[in-house]
Amino acid sequence: MKAVILAAGQGTRLRPLTNNLPKCLVQVHGKPLLQYQLESLEKARIRHCVIVVGYLGDKVQWHFGPRFGNIRITYVTNEIFERTNNIYSLWLARHELNDDILLMEGDLLFDDGLLGDIIKNQHTNVAVVDNFHPPMNGTVILERNGLSTHMVLGSQQSADFDYRHALKTVNIYVLSRETLASQLLPSLDQYIDHGLTNEFYEAVMAQLIANGELQMAVHLTGNRMWTEIDTEEDLHQAERLLQSLLIDDNPRRIGVTTSTAPTTTTDSIQR
Repeated sequence: MKAVILAAGQGTRLRPLTNNLPKCLVQVHGKPLLQYQLESLEKARIRHCVIVVGYLGDKVQWHFGPRFGNIRITYVTNEIFERTNNIYSLWLARHELNDDILLMEGDLLFDDGLLGDIIKNQHTNVAVVDNFHPPMNGTVILERNGLSTHMVLGSQQSADFDYRHALKTVNIYVLSRETLASQLLPSLDQYIDHGLTNEFYEAVMAQLIANGELQMAVHLTGNRMWTEIDTEEDLHQAERLLQSLLIDDNPRRIGVTTSTAPTTTTDSIQR
């Protein structure tokens, strides 16, 4: 399995911290966000990671270089990150999507054991989700018998949308090599060919699920903690929770754990 991390965004909601620093290098308790992810990947015994950079991407490459521990790093650059979204970043990495893929976004912190859990999942295509509760927002999944029946992006959720059975996407996915080759990559090509470079890649997944072409299982985070850092308040909350774990001397989660859920979870907009 190969990891793909999308880290091209500007992190505008974290300014001024991101005025001269890419979002994935913003520090939580003395370490960059991306370092926590790479540490988790190494513990999950993943040996190749593709990082799609954009905004100040040279700083990411300079910081981590071609290797992190036992992980070989390949960089892909989104040169037009200012006017594209994560669908384009994923499409740029298409030549690296030749294996089973663990896909995630570069602004996440999560429990050390989460990646190991989903890698062991019996299903070949998996979306990591959490039970929806306010103030969460963004893409959600509706499921039946552990399989996704609908993926609904935030822009598609009407004022009377029923969230009672909704599951919030964590922005971590496992996708099989076969699914990528036969379904996802051809659909990505169609979106890009039609100039839809400012969409979310979840739009492609949602269409495939709706058409019955993609069978995607859901994996609940359970007691595995996670957070997405979009704002300074998210960052402060992550700092507080990580500090509390250090005080509680919980070694299982000190390295790569933060909160139980984000305060303002949204689809990760690169603009």
